[in-house]
Amino acid sequence: MSKKKMAYWGSALVTFLLCVLGGTGFFSPAEAAADAVRSNYAKEFAESAATAILVEKSKHRLTVFHEGKELKTYPCAFGVNPDGDKKERGDNRTPEGRFFVTEKERLGSHPYLGRSWLGLSYPDVGHAERGLGDQLISYGEYQRIVTANEQLALPPQDTQLGGWIGIHGGRDEATREGRDWTEGCIAMVDSDLEEIYPYIRYGTAVVVVR
Repeated sequence: MSKKKMAYWGSALVTFLLCVLGGTGFFSPAEAAADAVRSNYAKEFAESAATAILVEKSKHRLTVFHEGKELKTYPCAFGVNPDGDKKERGDNRTPEGRFFVTEKERLGSHPYLGRSWLGLSYPDVGHAERGLGDQLISYGEYQRIVTANEQLALPPQDTQLGGWIGIHGGRDEATREGRDWTEGCIAMVDSDLEEIYPYIRYGTAVVVVR
């Protein structure tokens, strides 16, 4: 076989393998990108926080990190409107961005929220900036949100941007199956949330990515 033909068939074989492996999940640019995101955040968490949470909406998974090391990954579910970042009250989207835990509460057995609640610092500064630009909030409301985030306090929950976003339990079966069912919160299986609850502190970092 000539060198020209060998080069042709070699190139064709590589193309075929990439297509086949990509189609079966062994080689996926999306998976590689997701792994890169996790790796980058792991390095960041190692430098900035003892314990942190990474939530990946496209993967329906929540991962707890400690000192940059991945401890455990759990299934999770999101708002019934899964497309894009939260913009305003009532859009049923789960916000994306950098938040911190502002509340911890045992609920007993709430019919919707399950056994426990971890409140998050939505809206963050990024959402406030966009809301101000879209004329959804006033400059005064924007300042209140910024100040609360700087002080690691719960931001105003009564603006047009919405609020009361947190991590909670509830409909275990839907969450296990990756069916989005909340009004914008992050839902975990109740027993999973109970497992991590004792280790989460006020101020624990929670990063939500697409």
